[in-house]
Amino acid sequence: MTTTTTFTVAASADDGQVTKATSSATIPTSGWGSPSNGSSIVRVGSQDNESWPNYFSHYLGYFRFQNITIAQGATIASAYFKPYKSSYASVPLVINGIDADNASAPSAGSDLASSNFTSANVSWSSSVGFGQQTSSDIKTIIQEIVNRAGWSSGNALMLAIVTSTFSYAGQYSWTASSYDYSSASEAAELVIEYEGGGGGGGGSISGIANKVGSTIAKPVAYKISNKE
Repeated sequence: MTTTTTFTVAASADDGQVTKATSSATIPTSGWGSPSNGSSIVRVGSQDNESWPNYFSHYLGYFRFQNITIAQGATIASAYFKPYKSSYASVPLVINGIDADNASAPSAGSDLASSNFTSANVSWSSSVGFGQQTSSDIKTIIQEIVNRAGWSSGNALMLAIVTSTFSYAGQYSWTASSYDYSSASEAAELVIEYEGGGGGGGGSISGIANKVGSTIAKPVAYKISNKE
């Protein structure tokens, strides 16, 4: 039987953006500036700012969710990121997870380098318009995180989002309401459907012993006579 739980960004430091200006249209993988939060929006995008020598401004957005009450090794049936979009255009995004047992709110741009990302990532093109939107299924990202040996129920996880391409004239700038907008009334949500988790081997004898902390003796074979 599955359980569905909604988690919400719960602190000002838990969402924001980092920025890097470069001479290249390629989305940066490192070298981001210090995290910026406290604004009413989180910005993601790559824009041509026509300013020599750094022609392009890149933005990565992050969203951290605390107290994820899902056991280590649980099976993730589905997972959806649900931000409140505050920009109008449809934007091609790539959602990454931070590959950590218990993600902390970022204190430096290096915390959001791609070397810290999960192997799994998910592409999502947000819909045209404003309001709360639902991402593509990101269960592969969440599964990779809760499968970590050091993951425990109650830990935090974090998503890092970039655009999948750059643009001219700011076409691909995407913004969402932050925790600090309107007293957190439009803080981003993460909805996860999951089943099980923790020690055990899918109902096997050894798995049951592990769960109850007991020892099961070596099985003995019995021959039962066939009575006609």
